[in-house]
Amino acid sequence: MNNKIHRNIWFFGLLISLMFAGDEARIGTGAGMQLLVPVGARGIAMSGADIAYSSGLESIYWNPAGLGSLEGPSGLVSNMTMFNDISVNYFATGATFGKVGQFALSIKSIDMGNIGVTTVEDMDGNSGAVFSPTLATIGLTYGKTLQDRVNVGVTMKTIYESIPRALAQAYAFDIGVQYSNLANISGLGLALVLKNIGTNMHYSGSALTDQATGGNDLTDFYNREASSDPIPSTYSMCLSYRSPMGVTLGGTFISHNFSYDEVSVGGEYVFSNMLYLRGGLLTGLVDEVSKDDVLYSMSFGAGIKYKLMGMNLTLDYTYRAQELFDGNQLFSLGVQY
Repeated sequence: MNNKIHRNIWFFGLLISLMFAGDEARIGTGAGMQLLVPVGARGIAMSGADIAYSSGLESIYWNPAGLGSLEGPSGLVSNMTMFNDISVNYFATGATFGKVGQFALSIKSIDMGNIGVTTVEDMDGNSGAVFSPTLATIGLTYGKTLQDRVNVGVTMKTIYESIPRALAQAYAFDIGVQYSNLANISGLGLALVLKNIGTNMHYSGSALTDQATGGNDLTDFYNREASSDPIPSTYSMCLSYRSPMGVTLGGTFISHNFSYDEVSVGGEYVFSNMLYLRGGLLTGLVDEVSKDDVLYSMSFGAGIKYKLMGMNLTLDYTYRAQELFDGNQLFSLGVQY
């Protein structure tokens, strides 16, 4: 039975790989790119290389199937500084509901800071007026362990963006599977994930309304129609190996429908089930990709888990290098009761 399952998983993964190839010609034509901003200290530190053993609330972004390993009521908060005054805030909470499975709610918001208001009359923004865009993703995730080797999960989410007097909204889902002890090799894991499969984003609002003066000095209003653009879907396939010595090594192929395909490799070392050391590398698969096209490359991180007043607390730190700006720094705190 297990052999039949893993053969079907491999077939599904290869089929999707053929259907879901990256297309660099479509770079810059998508909407809702906030969906590609990652969260989770472990995943970012390993450059997304290990979605086969991603677990708990952090796995909501990387592979919703990992929620099936959640063992009890949990919470996770994190903050990542990207560059200048732009930051990413993440909150998730989840619990186990017996044989039904695990459910979690997650919210990711991107703080763009204050942007000066400019107009045709005031192109330099001398008025001093500012605004701050709203970028947020809210998701509801379900995960379940089907048997001792297989986890499955799905996330339904709303993507929301707004600027003064205009907004856009889309709906999407992620679906993932994790299979452990592949081919009866202890510690070998396989994962497949489809992300951001959903509706287009289309801005509307009074900001797109203009007025014109016609004959007889009559003034009328008209709406400028914004384009409707698809969101950035991705497909990922991962192989990982977790050794009894506390070392996990992983590699993931990521196919984008609006960018170059990528591959990531990474590793994690766990000492005494308390101290975590991580590292990862992300790179493009196309020879023509220039250095400036690859914004992120190396990532490093560390974490510590300890028990306090009956709660398991996890504190993580991750640094992700950037080519054009200062590196990203992420701090996260997780709690499990």
